[in-house]
Amino acid sequence: MHLNQSCHHAQITATPVPLHARASLNFSADQNPPSLTEAAYRDLHRSSTLKQKHLHSGHSHASGRSATYRRGHQTPHLQASTSNASTEAQPKIVGLGLACWDFLAQVATFPKPDDKMRTERMETRGGGNCANALTAASRLGADTYLVTKLGKDSIGDQIVSELENDGVNTQFVLRDDGLSAFGYMIVDKQGGTRTSILTPGVEHTPQDLPAHIIDAILENASLVYFDGRLTDCAILLAKAARQKGVPVLVEAERPRQGLGELLQQADYLCTSTHFPQSFTSQSTLGDAMICLMQQLPRVQWIITTLGKKGSVLVEKASPQDAQEDAVLQDMLNKMLTEASSSSSKTSSTNGASRHGCVSIDSAACTSKTQVHIRAGSTLSSEKAYKLQRTAPEPQQDEAVIGWGSAGHAKPNVAGRITVATAAHVPQYRKQSRTQLGLETPSLAASCTA
Repeated sequence: MHLNQSCHHAQITATPVPLHARASLNFSADQNPPSLTEAAYRDLHRSSTLKQKHLHSGHSHASGRSATYRRGHQTPHLQASTSNASTEAQPKIVGLGLACWDFLAQVATFPKPDDKMRTERMETRGGGNCANALTAASRLGADTYLVTKLGKDSIGDQIVSELENDGVNTQFVLRDDGLSAFGYMIVDKQGGTRTSILTPGVEHTPQDLPAHIIDAILENASLVYFDGRLTDCAILLAKAARQKGVPVLVEAERPRQGLGELLQQADYLCTSTHFPQSFTSQSTLGDAMICLMQQLPRVQWIITTLGKKGSVLVEKASPQDAQEDAVLQDMLNKMLTEASSSSSKTSSTNGASRHGCVSIDSAACTSKTQVHIRAGSTLSSEKAYKLQRTAPEPQQDEAVIGWGSAGHAKPNVAGRITVATAAHVPQYRKQSRTQLGLETPSLAASCTA
């Protein structure tokens, strides 16, 4: 792995061209592609003759069912691709969450009720936020382990095979009777929209994670990542990670049952564009990020992705280090505008101070497949500020989050701010597994579900 250690802010950039873009089967319009129903029927109901040669002989005794864990392996192809990498031990990243198989159909325009139409392009590929994130981390050289549950079906076999080909260890992927999760995605070429229909798979429950399995999962782990799904299992593993001193990163895409309790265990939080405001009922992103910092005292930083605009990072700082007040939303507006206007300029301005902010070198790293990933324009506040909301905090907000009425002082929030425009990922070679969908950007964007 080749990482630019001085450019550690690469993780904060939004990526309109997905890092994941995993394997798929392509059908062009002139190839008479099968319908989604035909493809699903073929994969779900065909007589499966695939041997379960990677299944571990152990059972999930706690569940009392015939569930089995897989023993992960590295493919010869992946070993060859990393033979020139550093021999230093790479960080072990554990992820618990969704892994599924997606059927993506691009159509000229979104169908009306009772319409019949043909797809212009058809792809199938692995999906799920957790599987996507671990795939990207594995390609950047991390030692990644997926914790999830799949059915003993052909779709589950495809999911596991693809993940293992990308270097994700699947020994903690539980296989049980039933279906693996899969989804249909209709990509409207004219309207630029994506409609997703997910069929959940077998249920992953806390009983599937007995203490000895949790100990094995967390052994030598550097970080545990949760995609905000499977919250009962996630809370159990997050609490165990905290007891062992393993940092916890939570991704919050939308409010879900149990997510609030999971967030209480988070050291780091990454959110979608609208999550902070929908979760806190605040009117602006800046106010919502302050509210999240107050509600989640363990969180050290919050990243919010902004789609094509990029992303923002608020890093918690000691109140003693912050001497000046600043309205966070005003800072975000100013910095995002400046970052956007300077994204097309040359890097000769890097390091120059502008209006209390300093531009930093574009974060860059290189994947194991020699793909260079570079941030756009990146600005960081020169110092920590006492972060203020755009308006006085309402009294009812204090009661909701537990301050005021109980006699506790609401904690001040001090932090440093960084913004970055969207990351740049170059076009891949035609035969690369990761080039999928780049010829049709709307379809490529659809694998970020």
